[in-house]
This record gives sequence, structure tokens and C-alpha cells, in this order.
Amino acid sequence: MRNVAALTKRELVAYFLSPMAYIILTVFAVVVGLVFYEVLTRSLRPNITMTQTIGLAGYLLLSVSPMITMRLFADEFDSGTIETLMTAPVTTLEVVLSKYLASLLFLVAFLAPTILFAIVLFIFDDPDPGPILSSYLGVFLLGSLFLAIGMVASACVRTQITAAVLTYMILLGLFFQGLMVPEDAVDAVSKVRRYISFWNHFDDTFLKGIIDTRDVVYFLTSTAFCIFLTTVTVTVRRWR
Repeated sequence: MRNVAALTKRELVAYFLSPMAYIILTVFAVVVGLVFYEVLTRSLRPNITMTQTIGLAGYLLLSVSPMITMRLFADEFDSGTIETLMTAPVTTLEVVLSKYLASLLFLVAFLAPTILFAIVLFIFDDPDPGPILSSYLGVFLLGSLFLAIGMVASACVRTQITAAVLTYMILLGLFFQGLMVPEDAVDAVSKVRRYISFWNHFDDTFLKGIIDTRDVVYFLTSTAFCIFLTTVTVTVRRWR
């Protein structure tokens, strides 16, 4: 765990030394803030105001996540620093976990400003905390999966731009899987397509104030699988 903590700190420093990180953070906070204000002035129900705001954050993460994860491994392979990193007394899994945890902490930095919006609602109104808390849990799990998918993509290519484009294509493909299936379709293929679409697990439950263990398991297992897949990919590419 000491190695993971040290490597995670290294990755976090790299994030916050990049001017692009602050630009993305600022744009994300401003866009979400404007939407919160717009919905707040039109809605008489504070829970709807907050869940719509968090739902927008989920949409934005579709575009933001590829930019967060594109450098994780692609930059290491492109610059050749992956060899130096792997010759250190650390395992591949420790390297993967540290990079993932750093991106996850960076995701928390993205979501942190939106907590101020919830505080405003509780100061001036009396919203039900249940839907707000479930929405935050949902967007955190959603973002965690996005980052894990982006990490896999970054481990498969050599350039950051390619990693970002590949991640975005995968996320869009999974997003539209559920939307393209007719609601009345009950065949096995349609069920599988609905299940692998992460948006169905987010929008249909968490944003409605429902925490279904099946959806939590979906996000956790999918994220764990991506971490495993990244570890295997890095190991294979390392010994090529």
C-alpha cells in the first residue's frame, strides 16, 4: 500500500501541474453552475433541481473522462518512461491502482464544487436528502466506470489523442446501446444490450432516488474488470 500511495501522489501532482486540468475544472464548474441556476429559477421542487444538475454532470463526464485518462499509460509508453516505472520495486497492479486512484481523486475534485449547490438548497429550502445522496452516489460510480474504461484505452495505444478518441467512442457506444433497444423488446440480446448500457443503471435508479444493489454491483464489477484488463494489457505490452 505504501507503493500505491507514493505513486498516487506522483500522479496527482502531474494532474495539478497541468494547465489543462484547471481549464477543464473551471469550464465544468461554470457549466454545471449555470444549469443549476437556470433550473433553480424555474423549478419549485429542490430535489428536481439538484438531480437535474447532477444528471448534467453525468453527461459532461462523457466528454471530460477521456481527457482525464488519456495520459495515464499512453504518455508513459510514448515517452518510454514505462520501462523506468516498471523496473522500480513495484508490481504492475500497484502501478495500475495508483493511476486509477489518482484519476478518481481528480474526479472528486470535479464534483466537489457541486456540493455548494446542495448546501444552498438546504439553506434556503427543505429538500429530501435521499434523492440528492443517491444522485451523488450514482454520478460517482458512473465517473469511476468512465475512468476505468479510459484507463484501458490508454493502456492499449501510444498517443494521448488516440486514447481520448478511443475512450470517447467506447463510452458513446455503451451509452447508445440501451437507447437503441425498443422498450418492449424482451429477447435475450436486447436484455444484454440494456444491461451493458451504463446510462440505464444511472438514470433509471440513482437520479430517481433509488439505490438498487444490482446497479451498484454492475458499476463495481465493471470497474473491477476494467482494472484487471488494464493490468493484463500493461503486462503484455511491457514484455513485447
